[in-house]
Amino acid sequence: MPARAQVLPALSAEFGDVDLGDDRLNRRLGLLADQVAERPGESFPKALDDAALEAAYRFFGNDQVTPEAILAPHCRQSVRRAAELPRIIVAHDTTQFEFGGQTKREGLGHLIRPAAQGFFGHFSIAVTADGQRRPLGLLALETVFRLKKAIGHQNWTREQSLGESARWLRGVEAVEEQLGSRVEAIHVMDREGDQYALLAALTEAGRPFVIRSFQDRRLAGDDEARLRAAARAAKVTLRRDVPLSPRPHIKGPKGQRHPARRHRIARLSFAATTVELKRTPDARRSQSETLRLNIIHVFERRPPPGEPPVEWFLLTNLPIESDQAIAFAVDCYRARWTIEEFFKALKTGCQFERRQLESAHSLLNALAIFAPIAWRLLLLRHLARSDKEAPATSALTPKQLEVLRAVAKKPLPKRPTARDAMLAVASLGGHLKSNGDPGWLVLGRGMHDLLLLELGWRAREGSQR
Repeated sequence: MPARAQVLPALSAEFGDVDLGDDRLNRRLGLLADQVAERPGESFPKALDDAALEAAYRFFGNDQVTPEAILAPHCRQSVRRAAELPRIIVAHDTTQFEFGGQTKREGLGHLIRPAAQGFFGHFSIAVTADGQRRPLGLLALETVFRLKKAIGHQNWTREQSLGESARWLRGVEAVEEQLGSRVEAIHVMDREGDQYALLAALTEAGRPFVIRSFQDRRLAGDDEARLRAAARAAKVTLRRDVPLSPRPHIKGPKGQRHPARRHRIARLSFAATTVELKRTPDARRSQSETLRLNIIHVFERRPPPGEPPVEWFLLTNLPIESDQAIAFAVDCYRARWTIEEFFKALKTGCQFERRQLESAHSLLNALAIFAPIAWRLLLLRHLARSDKEAPATSALTPKQLEVLRAVAKKPLPKRPTARDAMLAVASLGGHLKSNGDPGWLVLGRGMHDLLLLELGWRAREGSQR
């Protein structure tokens, strides 16, 4: 893939080889994708005129249209982008989609919050492994509906939990089927991926991975030996300053699973060793009784006052023979944050949970369209942040740039970069440059204002003809 960003084609290019079994539906998908992508944060009634709105509702509710068929061409485009590289990172994670309102929507399931309705989406997104973490697109998506009862730590049975946990391995297998032998993928997961059955399956298949440890597992050969003690006893060989993203408090089983933190630079120490894990009951009987893996201990000795210290235990089958190899494995795990940003683009940038569609079928079809749009938003912000030479045309259309030049609070350069354009858009949403890079919410507000201005601009041009 070229190092310098190119002018992005219309989003409909991501659906260019779609096959919905009807040429009219294929054309409607491309048209709808471009229309919605221009105003991703708006409701359908605001983003579409009356005729397009009626056509969109018919499209989403059409029994012949499936989310798998809609998303398949984008996944193939993601594979083509990935195949230009020697190896990639694939981040896997699950997020919850909750839809409000008093009316029960057809086919939606229960969520953790009482009376909430929605479903879960398990996504696999590809990013470059060159340290830049450029998002390449989705490679797999599985949705989970809990139809029987609400979920809570007290009433969610072990059998149900184990059944759902298989989605992590299914996601890996779906990604590998898409990629074939075109490129090597390093699979990265957070603590929910810490399952012996999954670790063993990845190891047996020779799939590279980095998974954050959640359980203080028993080690083979000594009933008293534990994983974390062995990791903490390993010799520190590397220290490095690492930027930490801000994070709100996220409740867990004991209320402190993800404590809040501010953006800061942390001085982290890295240590690594090899351990042999003892098989646990969640594993298949056919799997090995022990599993030999590498463990990397990442920790912060002296966090600032009031800040929770960083401590990660990373299970991996990547090499740890050198400081460079250890640092690469840690950077692979850090790339997992890309999928968290993707979820923000989908929920905040695209406002997916506010979509007023009345059935699971329609919502899933809409999700299959919005997922590539969210990837595009994520890519645009990535270019604005990481590629100082990326042209503004990789982030905005020529007409939007024309409007932005006229209304921007600070004049744009003669040849603006994507970062120039995105900061100008964020400024419309109330962002101050002194506050650092803009978040999804302020970018969404700024883009909303720009799109409204663009509509007025086009109307004025039409009246002058």
